[in-house]
Amino acid sequence: MDALSGSRSLAGPRRPAVGPVEGRGEAPWRGFVRLARLRFLLYNLLPVGLAVAVSVHQGYPLDLTWYAVAQLFAWTVHVMTHYCNEYFDLAADRANVYFTPWTGGSRALVDGVVAPVVSLRAGIVLFGVSALMVAVMPSWQARVLAAAAVVLAWFYTAPPLRLNYRGAGEMTVAAILNGLWPAVAVVLQTGTVPMLLLAVLAPTAVLQVARMMVMNLGDRRSDAMVGKRTLPVIIGYRPAVRVIVGAQLVGYATLTVFALLGWVPWLVWAAMAATALLSAWLVGQLRGGAMRDLDPRRMTPVVFWASNHVSLIVAAAMLGVILDAARRSADGGALAVLGAVLAGYGMLFAHRLWLARRHSERGQDHAPRARPEPAQRG
Repeated sequence: MDALSGSRSLAGPRRPAVGPVEGRGEAPWRGFVRLARLRFLLYNLLPVGLAVAVSVHQGYPLDLTWYAVAQLFAWTVHVMTHYCNEYFDLAADRANVYFTPWTGGSRALVDGVVAPVVSLRAGIVLFGVSALMVAVMPSWQARVLAAAAVVLAWFYTAPPLRLNYRGAGEMTVAAILNGLWPAVAVVLQTGTVPMLLLAVLAPTAVLQVARMMVMNLGDRRSDAMVGKRTLPVIIGYRPAVRVIVGAQLVGYATLTVFALLGWVPWLVWAAMAATALLSAWLVGQLRGGAMRDLDPRRMTPVVFWASNHVSLIVAAAMLGVILDAARRSADGGALAVLGAVLAGYGMLFAHRLWLARRHSERGQDHAPRARPEPAQRG
């Protein structure tokens, strides 16, 4: 079913292009920083760290220089994508009156704090920096993987491909975050991609696609208005919920099968499987209609935990790999470095929880309530 066929009925109330009152008077430099959406960069510590942990697990020495390059590369490409997206998604963000702190963009362009061309120019500069980082990588394998990440990230919303406007955005995010970035990091350490990393990443990539579908569920009405065909827009609300729920089962079932085949150590499986409790909570929220009426107050905890669900399962995988490597008497110094990175992520994540709790306590009374989703055929 094509949800765009009912896009006229999906169109809710529009927000004026000048944006909310709280954006007025904000310093342009603050708006420029807001465009970067730095809160999402915390996740990048995990796939890169997981890849390096797998290399140590496989007996390779830790190369701190290339570890740092891989991490800086992931951050650079991620921020580039944010600036690029803010520019090319401006029409969709302006139409979105149901945004949450985690969906609907940074609002800096919508609020008029920063001129759109500034966001585009920042994205272009970061594209150039990313290309230079690709050029200095030591092997053709690393350069090919890194170049693929940069190209996919740029064309996620940029023309002519505009992958997130053509039903491929969710899979593109999974391919980069849960595929190409860790692949670049491990190739810089080992020259190859170990089977263990592929087996661990596969179920997390499935859950990443589901996570992006949850995020896009919150934007589906405004996306339909501007012709942005994400998967929830293409297949409709109820089928999208069924796909997201099914993806939870597929992800954890795949992980279990890989453990039974001996591709994933049971210690790693146990750590990752523990996050299934959060998956069950998300399923309950979605089946209970938390995303149905596009009420920001109901959507915010769902999109927050959907996003952090993927972060936590990758963090659990990294923890499991570190513990299994220690059991195999891997390099203790390398494991200490990786353990410190994981501990740092844990502290930053705790701070994020505190901020989210404070935001929840303040409430979102300024956000308009959405009208119920009209009945759909099929």
